[in-house]
Amino acid sequence: MDMTTPRTKRDRDTRRIHLADTWEELGRVRAALEEYFAETPEEFRTAATMAGLELAENVLKHGTGSSTGSVTVSVREGEVVIATQNQVASTHRAEAVRARIQEIADKGAREMYVRRMIELIEQPDAPGSGLGLFRIAYEGEFRLSCEVLGDRLCISARRRLDDALPN
Repeated sequence: MDMTTPRTKRDRDTRRIHLADTWEELGRVRAALEEYFAETPEEFRTAATMAGLELAENVLKHGTGSSTGSVTVSVREGEVVIATQNQVASTHRAEAVRARIQEIADKGAREMYVRRMIELIEQPDAPGSGLGLFRIAYEGEFRLSCEVLGDRLCISARRRLDDALPN
């Protein structure tokens, strides 16, 4: 957003949560997201919380370095943006995430979600579900985007509020 663009009453201050390398951080992320979206309808709050938690879980699983990463949430001009940023040990892994997000955009969230569910049914012993990004896009109805900046992986999930906030 251009710094000269006036904020609307639907805008919310940006909140950044720095993550330590521990699974207990997910409880803190959940509480922060639920508080941030407290004035939205339950369906939206549930979807936004799920998206933020899935992204935070990916940071904890795949982040590296002294600072694991961060989750940032904001509302600007009626659009929610939940973003993560973390250092990765492997740029190959980061590029695989970027390619997966592009595949979801190209083929559609529903198709990719159903395809992954079928794979899990056919291979129930496979490690990890790999459903997080699919859940964000399909169940949460968020649009995903991704950038790989050197050894940093930046993922954003966006969704319109569509008058979900009270006037």
